[in-house]
Amino acid sequence: MSALYIHIPYCKQRCIYCDFYSNATRESKKEYLQCLIEEWEQRKYELNQPFQTIYIGGGTPSTLNEEELEFLFKNILKDKDLFTGNIEEIEITFEANPENLNRDYLKFLKDNTPINRLSIGIQSFDEDDLKLIGRRHSGKDAVKSVNLAQEIGFDNISIDLMFGLPNMTESSWQKNLYQAIMLNVQHISAYQLSVEDKTMLSTLLNKGKLSLPNEEQQIKQFKETINVLTENHFEHYEISNYALIELNSTNKTSESNKKSYRSKHNSSYWQNVPYLGIGASSHSYCITERRWNISDIKQYVHKIKTNQPYWEKETLSEKEHYNEYILVGVRTKEGFDLDYMQKTFSEPYIKHFLSKIDELQSEGLIEKQASTNNYALTLNGLFLSNQIALILIY
Repeated sequence: MSALYIHIPYCKQRCIYCDFYSNATRESKKEYLQCLIEEWEQRKYELNQPFQTIYIGGGTPSTLNEEELEFLFKNILKDKDLFTGNIEEIEITFEANPENLNRDYLKFLKDNTPINRLSIGIQSFDEDDLKLIGRRHSGKDAVKSVNLAQEIGFDNISIDLMFGLPNMTESSWQKNLYQAIMLNVQHISAYQLSVEDKTMLSTLLNKGKLSLPNEEQQIKQFKETINVLTENHFEHYEISNYALIELNSTNKTSESNKKSYRSKHNSSYWQNVPYLGIGASSHSYCITERRWNISDIKQYVHKIKTNQPYWEKETLSEKEHYNEYILVGVRTKEGFDLDYMQKTFSEPYIKHFLSKIDELQSEGLIEKQASTNNYALTLNGLFLSNQIALILIY
């Protein structure tokens, strides 16, 4: 199985923290989509295995109008043999911003596209936060967009929230979390704000015009995220991701009756599943090779039209493959599967891993999971995940 990612690099306005590739204009959108489909035609059989998920991300995919979405899906889905089972059964996620999700647009998405999962970029329900980070919607818009989507019939909705924002307190972050829970969404991605070079945020911080919560305050906000969401039936399955767990009302104690709303697409990244990324700045991965497209719309379009290479790639060594596995393992609930590692990596890597694990276990940072041969970070370990990764990489 494999995963398909489609990048729509258009935003009406760039947020101050964003370093993802996007373009604030719509000038070349039609031409861009035509070239994206050309790339798809060139590469759709590249992984030689069916796709089990589609994720349309950005940028802001919800800047695409009805005609553009129809063009996209008509061309992506015309070869049914490329997908597992029926199209209706695979997870198809669509990223959207609240300001784009009016009733007519949502109804079009529900009735005229195969999209069955929405990922709504809310970030905060607080008006001051939203203005500060450059979002175009209000807190009321955010709530309304989720309510409308549910009313239209979407029943698998994820929202993005962000903690560690300038001036954010533990109390204000709590309000965000409880507002999210009250919306009855199925998935919450709660990210800690990261400061990337060459963003407006980094410039404002360097000039002393903004300040962030200190490390202790950020850790408290992270702990509060885990406590509030897990107490409200969300499974903390990746360091920044929480999936609602529903239990069958007739047998609430049976594990087999649990329904999880984990993101199947994002989980594939964390489970070492090959994925194909199409569009400007998208990335692809097939275990032994990584490939990435040029991060420039005009250059991407020009190179596809003139049949020039629009990507770079690298072959991953065993060391790089091992280190990537470590970087993912420190983030996930399942952690490190020793059986998989012993089948995949040679003896020096296994010896290195086991020699470090003993020390980390004794410090209470990693524990062996019951009934499996997996090792995963403890709660205390999660707070030190970056440091633990540095210890475990080869």
